[in-house]
Amino acid sequence: MNEPPILILSHFHKPFPFNFNSSWVKASYAGGTGPYEWHPPSDDGEYINVTTGDFIRKYRHYYSMVSENDFLKAIGQQVTDYYLANYDTSAEYLGCASYRRFLMIDENDKTEKITLPATLESSEKITSEEKMNKALVLLQDNDIIINHERVIHTSVENQYLTYELPEYWHLFKEGIVRVNPSYRNKMNWFTESNRCSYEGIYIMKKHLFRQLVTEHFLIMEHIWKNCSEVFPDKSKKQYNCSEPFPWRYPGFLNERFVPFFVHANNLKKVEVPLVFLG
Repeated sequence: MNEPPILILSHFHKPFPFNFNSSWVKASYAGGTGPYEWHPPSDDGEYINVTTGDFIRKYRHYYSMVSENDFLKAIGQQVTDYYLANYDTSAEYLGCASYRRFLMIDENDKTEKITLPATLESSEKITSEEKMNKALVLLQDNDIIINHERVIHTSVENQYLTYELPEYWHLFKEGIVRVNPSYRNKMNWFTESNRCSYEGIYIMKKHLFRQLVTEHFLIMEHIWKNCSEVFPDKSKKQYNCSEPFPWRYPGFLNERFVPFFVHANNLKKVEVPLVFLG
């Protein structure tokens, strides 16, 4: 059977209603090496284990001070991105979602976020063949489909620093310029823009998806090599931030890097509503 032209991996860490019959959206999880951890979140359908193979394990040594479970918790969603970027597929477009966040493929709907019941019917509605075909039409004239920007009352940078630890942010910005010096004159987006497509749900041309993920992991390596603590854990010590799980910074930074990547590369985008299941 030929692969569909779009392939999206939706990351799961627990059982949740999902359309396992979708041809273009597939369920995935980050399985550990133990017999329980290796098992998918449920037996409801087929899941892709994004830790299959050794490629993501090359980052394990940065988290050698914590358990494998904490390592996968910290970068589980990004492991999904990395797996898909390195996956041998004939699909022309790649994308990532999470178990309860997706896109409503309708360019005429200006709603920022749509909440649907967490049911199989909702999942079937947003992952149907009709929605894939609509996405293909939009991608003929655009580089990326992404959720609508959110207008905030401060800059992207200040919004992040209001809740998160500053060390990782400053290393993040430093890493961006080290990884791709051509971005240097685009960095003012972080301090001047008050619009951002949070959540990181998108569908992108394959070569751009691979560039995005490659750059993100090179930036993360810069952070891991230079930060004072790779896994800041509030259950072990106090930190001066309101975020309850500061070890989630890889995902929070990626939420800001995706829209920055769109801006810095002058990508042509179409915005659609974010869907929240719950």
